[in-house]
Amino acid sequence: MSDIYCKAPWTSTTYMPGGKFTPCCSWHGDHFDSPEQVREVVGGAFLRGEIPKECMGSCPPDKPGWRKMFQDYPTDLVNLQVHFLDFRNNNLCNLKCRSCGPVLSTSWASELGHQVIHLHEETELSDIDLTHVQQIYFAGGEPLLNPQHYQLLEKLIAAQLQPRIMYSTNMTVLGYKNKHVKDYWSKFDYISVNASIDAVGKIAEIVRSSTKWSQVEENIAWCKSQSHIQLSYAPVISAINIWWIDQLFNYFLQQKITQQAFQPVLANADGPEGLALIPWEFRDSLIAKLETAPYQHENISRAIEILRTQDATAGWWKFVAQQLMMDHVRDEGWFDQLPVQQQVYKKIFKNG
Repeated sequence: MSDIYCKAPWTSTTYMPGGKFTPCCSWHGDHFDSPEQVREVVGGAFLRGEIPKECMGSCPPDKPGWRKMFQDYPTDLVNLQVHFLDFRNNNLCNLKCRSCGPVLSTSWASELGHQVIHLHEETELSDIDLTHVQQIYFAGGEPLLNPQHYQLLEKLIAAQLQPRIMYSTNMTVLGYKNKHVKDYWSKFDYISVNASIDAVGKIAEIVRSSTKWSQVEENIAWCKSQSHIQLSYAPVISAINIWWIDQLFNYFLQQKITQQAFQPVLANADGPEGLALIPWEFRDSLIAKLETAPYQHENISRAIEILRTQDATAGWWKFVAQQLMMDHVRDEGWFDQLPVQQQVYKKIFKNG
């Protein structure tokens, strides 16, 4: 194990929307103009024994995080040799997930009247050296709507390269225009599909707006039928969907999802959708849902701990107002489906 805090600046490149770059997807800070700038700024800090604050949230010193993977890649700590390619170069997306926003979704951006980032044909793929790539991670937006994602797969096929191919996808589509993953994935030995599914049925269509649940189920069934596709599930647990988390667990059980395939993500505790927003009087029932979950994971334990100890309830009413506004604009019914709707409704007018 190298003494360098993280080898990402020399072994990894992450293509971000807007033509920018970061050392990895866990970077929480301003994006860079080039991979060279990443190495100069972030790599330079590591060489001086410094840890940028932008790394501390997701990869603190006491936890390996993504760093464990990067540490195994060879590097001279001078030149960039890409072993891990993270390709999320645009925000093309067909959904308006309530836990997302315009930066990572063109649908969100269009709804808000914001400038929509379209860089799906502006990344110069000839600049990407795939010679040493061991893993490629496609995210977005929705990566399966990204035309350059298919071009990159074609480049790998032509070069007869077999890196591990990984996806984070909303599972609503398996192709774009005349391109379909069925024609590409069969050329690779290993495909890992991380399904971002936060709820099931009607709730799924609200939490991840524009979802057609029947299409998601059809796409899941096809992926499960392919022996070389490893399918896992990565729900984002937040104040938006935790009210129905037991329904999601039951669905996973019906699908015979293994413990290994359950990979939940936890929203920042005190963020705009974090669990710490939830009023204390609603937490015991939510904790009970998590404590009796048929699946165990570090983020389930963290969610329980947040609900027991952390207080960001001052942001609750802003959160509720945002959900109600989305219900109004999109003609949806998050608040109508909320199990504690009556208690919240009464509290609004009692406080008023």
